Amino acid sequence: MSEDASTPKEASSSSWSDLLAQLVRSFVLMRDVFGYVLPGALFLLIGALLGHPPMFEHPADFPGAESHPWLLMLVLVVVSYFAGQFIITISYLIEDVPRILTKAWYKLTGKTGKMDTQRAQDNADFLRLHREFPDIYIEHDRQSIIALLRRGLAASAVLGILVFRYLYMHPVKIIAAAGGIMLFNAVSGYFYLKDLKRDTLQAARDAEIRRPSLKRL
Repeated sequence: MSEDASTPKEASSSSWSDLLAQLVRSFVLMRDVFGYVLPGALFLLIGALLGHPPMFEHPADFPGAESHPWLLMLVLVVVSYFAGQFIITISYLIEDVPRILTKAWYKLTGKTGKMDTQRAQDNADFLRLHREFPDIYIEHDRQSIIALLRRGLAASAVLGILVFRYLYMHPVKIIAAAGGIMLFNAVSGYFYLKDLKRDTLQAARDAEIRRPSLKRL
């Protein structure tokens, strides 16, 4: 039997890995569309209804809109995505403040806390089991996308009215405030990614321990 020949079990494992990779890519795409593009589009729609920016009143004036309408749609999708990123970031501000304060407190006092240790293990178990049993987490993933969409739509409605109704005449202040919030979120994101790296590493170690040893031929 040649070394290149694969057993039915190996082929099944390969097919399952391909299916899992496809599900992950689909989840990421759906999260980006429903979590960022749609809230960003709602934000721009509110601006259009309130007459801002002026280009929405005459979309045909956009360069290349008549000859290449798909280009205009592509630009709107990209702008909606980036607007959605700002909107979701601002909506997480309430959660970012206590997270950074908690991290700073642990850093200053040198305390880790049993709750923090247990939370890290729970996150590691979640990552590992999500990889091993993706079908169990389908409903969780669906609900997480819906929750992100609802958060984004709510924030878009509030920020859309606030920006295009009351703050539109102060673009510099809007940009400065958005930049400051994004910078604050970047600091919070640093701690989040650090924790995620730790949890992912722990999940990988747990998966390696539970993986059956390979038989040497």
